[in-house]
Amino acid sequence: MPKIFGTNILGILIGGAAFWMLGAIWYGPVFGEMWIEVQGTTKEAAEARMKDMGVMMYVWGLIISLVSTVGISYVLQQSSASLLTTCAKIAAILAVLIALPIMGYAVLYEGYPIKGLALDFAYVLIGFVLSGAVMSFFRGKDAIDPTT
Repeated sequence: MPKIFGTNILGILIGGAAFWMLGAIWYGPVFGEMWIEVQGTTKEAAEARMKDMGVMMYVWGLIISLVSTVGISYVLQQSSASLLTTCAKIAAILAVLIALPIMGYAVLYEGYPIKGLALDFAYVLIGFVLSGAVMSFFRGKDAIDPTT
């Protein structure tokens, strides 16, 4: 199977899909009500927005997750990372040093609440680590333990 930045394409697809599914759970049954509160909206308004966007909301969400996962794969390749712990750690570092500061602009310039930043960043951090960990299984024979 072809590779993208040293990661089997299947690993990127699974990692991106896992990131995307985490979002469905995170912003649905787990923290959906908190997210609606942080947005300063109502459940009815959120449902109307989802209805307006239709299936494209899910398509774009998946594309965003896949592009992020490809980006993580690129950095893993540049780092020659294949161990699960190393891939997860690098993904976490990317979340903290790149995603968090970019997300911080919304707080600084748009008045987005800190509680919203915390909720969104926790999702991104876990999603990055999850996709990095998944991709580690598709980055070579020594992906889990180099002694086996």
